[in-house]
Amino acid sequence: MRSHGKLLKLPFTKNPPALVQAFLQARPNAIIEVAHKGKTLVREDDFADHSMLFLEGWVAFSKMLPDGETQIIDVMLPGDFALVGAARAPVAACSVEALSDVRNINIRPGDPNGPEPEMAELREMLSAEIVRTQSRTSELLLRLGQSSSANRIAYALLEFYVRLEAVGLTEGACFDFPMTQHKIGEFTGMTNVHVSRTMRRLERDEIISYPTPGRITLTDLDSLCDIAKIDLNAFRREILIQ
Repeated sequence: MRSHGKLLKLPFTKNPPALVQAFLQARPNAIIEVAHKGKTLVREDDFADHSMLFLEGWVAFSKMLPDGETQIIDVMLPGDFALVGAARAPVAACSVEALSDVRNINIRPGDPNGPEPEMAELREMLSAEIVRTQSRTSELLLRLGQSSSANRIAYALLEFYVRLEAVGLTEGACFDFPMTQHKIGEFTGMTNVHVSRTMRRLERDEIISYPTPGRITLTDLDSLCDIAKIDLNAFRREILIQ
């Protein structure tokens, strides 16, 4: 299912992220792709020469081992941009799966080209997003190798919160959370049992809560930051575009 960008109703309660605004200004007739929860948008090793700009929903980028075990490399949220393939490297390095219903724009190799000022602005924003993604990936890899289960989950929850807060998709410290325990395990490198025990302990200690199905509240942000060993304000500066 597709629609045109200029007719798009965006989910952001604040102004759309700068990259979304820049792209729709440069390409007002962009085609909006729609995918339902559970759909694989791209498969690892398939032909892919494009990038993706996500407007709504949660998306997992993952790699699969020969035995079928999956590791989620990154989770994309509304407003995020991700490289999938390139004109000179047209092979998808990861599979791309919709964790919820999703709307996105596929950015083709020539889309950001052109001498116009809005195109130059768009290219700068795309470059900044790549740096931001690398920063997040570096933090996650560090924790996968060195941290406890509680530290990994606390970090993941805080990362989602900070990114969603920046685009106006939180209510206080509450936000939509469509990830199952299985998917959390694939993202943090943990078994379902470890994820379940850790999440139950955080809930029992009143650090997190579930007000309704599919939503989570970070009830005690200070304790969660202590577990993740991060300073929230410094963390915002590190992973968000200024």
